[in-house]
Amino acid sequence: MAVPRTFRSILTAGLVFLVFSAVYLAYTHNLPNAARAGLIGHKHPLADQEDLGLVYPYDPIPRINFASYSKYPPHNINEPSKFAFSTFYCTRQPDTRGPYFEAAQQIIWRLLWSPYRSKYPVIIFVCPFIPEENRKIFRGQGAIVKEIELLDDIIPDEIISTKRWIDVLSKLNIWKEIEWKRIVFLDSDAFPVRNIDDIFEIAPVQHCNREMLGPEDKAIVASGGKAAEEFCDYVYSGISQFTADNINAGFLVLKPNLDMHAKLMRAARMTGDYDIRFMEQGVLSSKNAFSQEGPWPVHKLPSVWNTLPENFIDHRVPGLDVSKGLELTEGPIRVLHAKLWNKAWGEWNNLTDLTDMWDRDWMNMCRFYDSDSGFVEARKTGIYKTPWERYVENKKAEDAAAVAV
Repeated sequence: MAVPRTFRSILTAGLVFLVFSAVYLAYTHNLPNAARAGLIGHKHPLADQEDLGLVYPYDPIPRINFASYSKYPPHNINEPSKFAFSTFYCTRQPDTRGPYFEAAQQIIWRLLWSPYRSKYPVIIFVCPFIPEENRKIFRGQGAIVKEIELLDDIIPDEIISTKRWIDVLSKLNIWKEIEWKRIVFLDSDAFPVRNIDDIFEIAPVQHCNREMLGPEDKAIVASGGKAAEEFCDYVYSGISQFTADNINAGFLVLKPNLDMHAKLMRAARMTGDYDIRFMEQGVLSSKNAFSQEGPWPVHKLPSVWNTLPENFIDHRVPGLDVSKGLELTEGPIRVLHAKLWNKAWGEWNNLTDLTDMWDRDWMNMCRFYDSDSGFVEARKTGIYKTPWERYVENKKAEDAAAVAV
């Protein structure tokens, strides 16, 4: 018996719908969470902001399960100096494929595991709303994860010009971390490109100008004792950006101190004394904090320690360019500060070789985690040995065993 034409049409339409649904579900299942959300009508809250930093790189990720190694102590935690490197991960839309999450992982790899690795530990300061999943990945990679308090009651949200900076004022709470004698802070898009351990020796201890102190600070210093001495003997080093007085807050060397933290809290609340568009950078450069003209002047580092887009090209030109104030004594670049993962940024600035470098370094990181057994051993023992070191060690053991026989 022939199937009626209307029934055949319904059957065909149903089959087409089933095939389309299967393809759609398979496709969306393999997309990152943020992309899946976009397909079903829930746009990422930051998607409409024109911000190159929010372009997702979607790089391949390591296959290793970092959460299984998060139970082991942080790498380099027993280094006796109590010096540490740090960065800040505080996004209102945390995503394990997001650009700043990937950037923070790159900093961990560069400082703890790359060929120019450091002997010091790495702290990732996170805000209270960062999920445990993200924290376990950081811990599994060997970092210390420390939750930091928000300072979201000082500058009203509606007058913050760059919305993704909504919580960056919380960086000022790093001065509360007094278990550390020195902390080097790097923005999550400030990437070391060689060993930078000597920064702890380069950044000096300075002494406050007691004659310039305000009443509250003068009372602390006049009280005498160790607390007064620790308050006046401070460490604060950074790099100028645009103007001599504007210190870029993306690379700082500091000494935690509770009295200094209280001073910075007072400075932050004096919103009429700094440009709130620059958030914590404005506070730190203000006359109530580390202004060049105040009692706690910043120590300025050469720009190789925080090479920003405006001086990338300058540093790449051979020889001395007196007109731009460069000095040969600055040496090679130590830290590149830019959104290197972003291809549009590289093309716009004619620096595509730097974005290519990001791709190479990211894949080197993935290969290291997935294929270097020394990483797994280091997470368990705290001691990392390169493949060559392991080979030499095993060869010596074999030779000794052969002699014994």
